[in-house]
Amino acid sequence: MDGFLNVLKPKGITSHDAVLQVRRVFNRKRAGHLGTLDPMAQGVLPVALGCYTRLSEYLLDEEKEYLAEFTFGISTDTCDFDGRITSERPCAHLTASDVSKLLSNYTGEIKQIPPAYSAVQVKGQRLHNLARRGIRIEAPERDVTVHEFCLLHWKPGTYPRGIFRLRVGRGTYVRSIARDLGDELGCGAAVSYLLRTRVGTFLLKDSVLMSSLKGKAPAFPLQDALVNPYTVFAEFPLFEIRPDSITSVIHGRPLEPGAFRDPGEIKAWVRRTSESTCKKKSVFIGAYTDDITKRQRIACVLSAAQDGDELYRIKYEKVLIQEE
Repeated sequence: MDGFLNVLKPKGITSHDAVLQVRRVFNRKRAGHLGTLDPMAQGVLPVALGCYTRLSEYLLDEEKEYLAEFTFGISTDTCDFDGRITSERPCAHLTASDVSKLLSNYTGEIKQIPPAYSAVQVKGQRLHNLARRGIRIEAPERDVTVHEFCLLHWKPGTYPRGIFRLRVGRGTYVRSIARDLGDELGCGAAVSYLLRTRVGTFLLKDSVLMSSLKGKAPAFPLQDALVNPYTVFAEFPLFEIRPDSITSVIHGRPLEPGAFRDPGEIKAWVRRTSESTCKKKSVFIGAYTDDITKRQRIACVLSAAQDGDELYRIKYEKVLIQEE
């Protein structure tokens, strides 16, 4: 069973552990998530199954959205409440206005240092593995993008708390934002709650509880838990392959525009992209409808270019479909 699964990861387990559970439930050796979610965090964890793991590279840059609670006046070694408290500085004087006026400093293209406890690799070793052995190495500063960072709710107190909405790009650590914001305010801060509500087209409202997939009688057929791949790749050009051309894809034989349901449409698209990208590679999805399950599937990833008025070069980047 191949496809994409929108898992609602519970708090308290690693993303790796969640993937292992998915492997067992779906009886697949190949499975991988599309972006780590911290153990203390919960929410959307997209998982690719089977041959669809080969498509992960096209989805790693997807935007992510979070609801996060920051507690101010408390700092930890992990920058969240799973860690050891390193300092406590009561800050009952802190107001929502004090915090809000600094949020623009963490919006747009910013520099960020990942937490010491993170999956970032330095010289081939993950920081969290080194940190657990007592070896503290600061990760190099890197560029990340924060598209949105706003305060939704404020609860005053000795250690005030704020609930924030964040929309970020690849590689952004919410824990680092909490740490840096707290440091700028002079009181410290740590993430006390984190919920990921979106990864690309994977939404929280559509996610599946792990418990609903387990047991001898899951809540629904496992096949029904898979996400329509056309939705996952909604931002990619996608063209339906004719049923009589699927065998050509399986065997890697060259494809012409006539192999698609609408040859004119693909010709027009290749012409547009060839003109706009200055002959750079243009990638699109070759899709089909499975005759047996009647489900929409991805057959291959292709690139195309135009040589002359009527000559189109279509090249395979990845072939997923296999002969039964």
